Amino acid sequence: MKPVREPQINIFKKSNPYKAKVVSNVCLTPEPGKGNRPKKEGGSEIHRITLAVDHSVYPYVIGQSAGIIPPGEDPEKKAKGLADAAYTVRLYSIASPSYSFGMKEDNIEFIIKRDNVYDSEGNIQFKGVCSNYVCDLKAGDEVIMTGPSGKKFLLPNSDFSGDIMFLATGTGLAPFIGMSEELLEHNLIRFTGNITLVYGAPYSDELVMMDYLKNLEVKYKNFKLITAISREEKNPFDGGRMYISHRVRQLEAEVKRILTGGGRFYICGGPKGMEKGVIEEIQKIAGDASSYEDYKHHMEHSHQLFVETY
Repeated sequence: MKPVREPQINIFKKSNPYKAKVVSNVCLTPEPGKGNRPKKEGGSEIHRITLAVDHSVYPYVIGQSAGIIPPGEDPEKKAKGLADAAYTVRLYSIASPSYSFGMKEDNIEFIIKRDNVYDSEGNIQFKGVCSNYVCDLKAGDEVIMTGPSGKKFLLPNSDFSGDIMFLATGTGLAPFIGMSEELLEHNLIRFTGNITLVYGAPYSDELVMMDYLKNLEVKYKNFKLITAISREEKNPFDGGRMYISHRVRQLEAEVKRILTGGGRFYICGGPKGMEKGVIEEIQKIAGDASSYEDYKHHMEHSHQLFVETY
């Protein structure tokens, strides 16, 4: 059995980056205009990118992020006459387990969406620099990386019997792929609890990695997958769109077990602030009358709540 890694941070910086090679780049969603999303809403293209990484040199831990530096110069920095006009580092959640899939210690994976801004007709108004760069990568391309970053959004580092609930929107799913793999397949710790993954997306064909997740559900009795498809499903409470917060309300029994049994909630996704609705539902089930801010702080301080939003 391999040991649980202690998170190391900022081994590589912009001044001394790590150079990785692209192994594969697969688009997981339909092409714009060919899926369930109406054309006027623009695209929602999500890619799974795998890079070759030597773990003895870049020893990441699932729950951390990696920095990527897109090539070229930032026009705004250049216009200001800055000496360093290179693009700034963009951080992306790591999707592969700490020792990579198959425990080969040979790669790192990401699940990244093209970050574009669209007008009311679905035409691109602004293209995110780094997300488009990464989603356009080809096998064999070199990628300049920094990191790893982060040491808070991590799995337990010793035997754990509590239940865990992962709550993801969009590409917030990324860390929960690697975390599920690590807990269920790699057995770095003895995990005897249950995992409930609540995964939300606007349209059903924008739910990614579903074959992998459904296979885990078949293989492991202690893994449960629940989806919330906001534009295609209505919640039973007010008939409005179905969000992951509504699923939390429906999962009252599971939430209570986590609260009383020393379990954990992990929330990841966007936009920043999406966690509030989820945490408020947990707080209602807990019957806690304190303020939202106090309750969130209490849960984080008790190591029962972990939030990574963007």
